[in-house]
Amino acid sequence: MNTKPLRSFPWLIGLAVAVASLLGANRLLHPTDAKSPAGGDGGPAKHAPTAGSPALPGGTVVLGTVDSDPPPVQVGPPNVAALVTVEKVHVADGQDVKVGDPLVQFDDKAARAKLAQAQAELSAAHDDRERAEVQRKVQALNVERQKAAIKAAEADHQTASDILNVGRRQFEDVLAVEKNFSTGQPLTEAEKQRKRDDNLELRKGMASVATLAARVEDEKRKLAVLELNPVEVDYRLAQRKVERLQATVDEAQAAVDGLLVKAKIAGVVEQVAAAPGVTFGPSARAPLLWLVPAGPRVVRAEVEAEFAYKISDKLGKPVVVYDHNNFALTYPGTVKRIGTTYLSKRSATDALTVNPSKVLECLIEVTDPAPAGKPPLRVGQPVRVSFP
Repeated sequence: MNTKPLRSFPWLIGLAVAVASLLGANRLLHPTDAKSPAGGDGGPAKHAPTAGSPALPGGTVVLGTVDSDPPPVQVGPPNVAALVTVEKVHVADGQDVKVGDPLVQFDDKAARAKLAQAQAELSAAHDDRERAEVQRKVQALNVERQKAAIKAAEADHQTASDILNVGRRQFEDVLAVEKNFSTGQPLTEAEKQRKRDDNLELRKGMASVATLAARVEDEKRKLAVLELNPVEVDYRLAQRKVERLQATVDEAQAAVDGLLVKAKIAGVVEQVAAAPGVTFGPSARAPLLWLVPAGPRVVRAEVEAEFAYKISDKLGKPVVVYDHNNFALTYPGTVKRIGTTYLSKRSATDALTVNPSKVLECLIEVTDPAPAGKPPLRVGQPVRVSFP
């Protein structure tokens, strides 16, 4: 009996299994759409595109990631110097929010107490400044009154001086014609001086003028004393105290406001990690949640240096975006921007390597990220981009 065919039979079975496995793997990697006998929905050939290999005639395929424009925001805890505790979470995963909507409320009792204290001190400072302002007004009125008193004293002094001068002239006229009773001769100068010294009216007039002159000087000294009153300095100090405490209130208010985390952009909430009772400290790095902007969807394609020259003239040109795991799903796009610098990849795993590879980032604007009959492109989804 010839046993040679029997011995080769297992080899034939093994070969058949291997061929079937390869065909099955090819079918999984390259699914077809029943609507299109060519594979996909009228898209590229059935073979899987790979980085640097043509998907369309003369085309280049590179890896990429779906992103939002602007990119998603990692919402972190408030910048605090001590531990803070989550009091309430206002949102849930998948919730749409608008700018200014509350996201997470932290316990703010201590911060509000500091704010109330600062506000009380500021209120007292306002009272001090108002009192200083009143003193300024009183000072101004007193200065005006004192200046008026000086003018009045000067006027009285001038009047008394005029009256004295008139009296002196009249008395001199009398002395000029008066004669010595004994000799009948005109009065000598010595006799005239004795009469001047003995004239009570002249002496009263001179005394009044001297008194009024002293009064003028005294009123001027009073004005000088008033002007030395530091009401302006007191007001400036009160004003600076108000400004300093206003800054304290603003800081305390900012601390209270900061404990209520609000949305700074409109978008969709994802991966909420915050929960009531959870504490965060100054060194906390974990985000409270992610906020995916509601803007357009783009693809950030990573072009290796060896293929960069092939896409240098593609700005504004159409491209085809493929689902990384199902090449039958395609999405049209347009090259919006070609990077000017080779930078590290955005992926965290690549950033952790010792010598991360550098790529030229190309921004693709997706025409319709959610076409009818196809799953939408989602932020973070790996894709491939074919440059015709």
